[in-house]
Amino acid sequence: MPIIWDAILIGISFLFAYWIRFYSELIPLIEGRGIPPLKPYLLISGFALMVWLIIFYLSGFYDTKKIYSLLDETYEVLKGIVVGTIIVLAPIFFYRAFTFSRIVMFLSCILAGILIIIGKIILRAIRSTLYHRGIGVMNACVIGGGEKAKEVIRKFKQTPMTRYKLIGQIIEEGEKGEEKLPILGDFFQIREIIENYKIGMLLITFPLSQHKKTAKILLRCSGLPVEIRFVPDPYELLTSRIGYYELDGFSLLGLKEFPLTYWNALLKRTFDILISGIFIILSTPVILVISFFVKLSSPGPLFYRQKRVGKDRKIFNIIKFRSMFINAEQFTGPIFASMEDPRVTKIGKILRKWSFDEIPQLFNVLIGNMSLVGPRPERPEFVEKFSEEIIRYFERHRVRPGITGWAQVNGFRGDTSIKERVKYDLYYIENWSFNFDIKILLRTFGATITKKNAY
Repeated sequence: MPIIWDAILIGISFLFAYWIRFYSELIPLIEGRGIPPLKPYLLISGFALMVWLIIFYLSGFYDTKKIYSLLDETYEVLKGIVVGTIIVLAPIFFYRAFTFSRIVMFLSCILAGILIIIGKIILRAIRSTLYHRGIGVMNACVIGGGEKAKEVIRKFKQTPMTRYKLIGQIIEEGEKGEEKLPILGDFFQIREIIENYKIGMLLITFPLSQHKKTAKILLRCSGLPVEIRFVPDPYELLTSRIGYYELDGFSLLGLKEFPLTYWNALLKRTFDILISGIFIILSTPVILVISFFVKLSSPGPLFYRQKRVGKDRKIFNIIKFRSMFINAEQFTGPIFASMEDPRVTKIGKILRKWSFDEIPQLFNVLIGNMSLVGPRPERPEFVEKFSEEIIRYFERHRVRPGITGWAQVNGFRGDTSIKERVKYDLYYIENWSFNFDIKILLRTFGATITKKNAY
């Protein structure tokens, strides 16, 4: 992960600067002062590390949607280092409890800039090698013909190896394609083309004003793990409110977003493992108490396992504390729980009211079937039904389902509108960020206290 790589290099730069100043004998020691302890420098290096990483993050340096050239990347590093250095040095000049060596501070800033830039070059070389071997490469396809399509194809031909590989073109029936690129089919075959060629990004070259074409493409791509980008005219770029991107020198507009890829997906998964593991350990006494009362309340197993549909429509068994009598759906079949549900046990009412029945789902998170935050995992019977009634319903299965989610914290929990719930789920998927997950988790505690739609 780039942010961890940068943090390691910043830490090394401070240690190296400290060694150069006090142990290398390149710079004479001040007579009578001796060598100061390392601990204060470690503390200030931690402060500097935090400041620089925050500056890099706020400037969009770790945004995976942006693809920087080496020159632009170098500029962003130097800009962040200069601003960060000013912020770090300002309190040091007024701090009198310990006298920091100005040489160490300036050396560490210079070394940090040099090491981070070298680190970026190394990462680029590694990525380029992987891309040449086909590792991490995403297949891309142009939709439409004309001059804009020719320009996109020309840019891809001139661009050095990136994680996108242009493999073909999709055109309307009777439309002339670009000779330098294979024609994969027409608009009616988009879904089959995406699946057969494993296409990860579509580049649309016709005008944004052609709404009907856009709607058809979105409908036919529903549920597929494909990103959609517009290649705009200058006028469209000035007037559109859709997200703007740059890809190695030419402009793109984002129509269908999927930010949970690559480093973001790794960050989310790492967070899930750490937090679920910690909460499982901390909640062990609570689990033991609940287990005792569940077994005491009614005959039957302690845990309730039920088939749910997860990421990429894979079936898994969700784990909860049993809150209903055994064979609860023997006469009703699969239905949603409702207020004053007669199937729920006395202890089950308390567990569902405070969401304690969902604690075992932390194990689902730990093993990778679920995430802490994501769309609600539905039963296969409901998924088939909803997918026929709701456009883009299958988009929910591009990510792991969650214990909590954006829909749940906005009141769409239990027997509430599925269509509205899906709107919130799609918004979450297309606008994901780590901060968004934290916000949802914090709001979950509030929703648990109010117990809205919890039954």
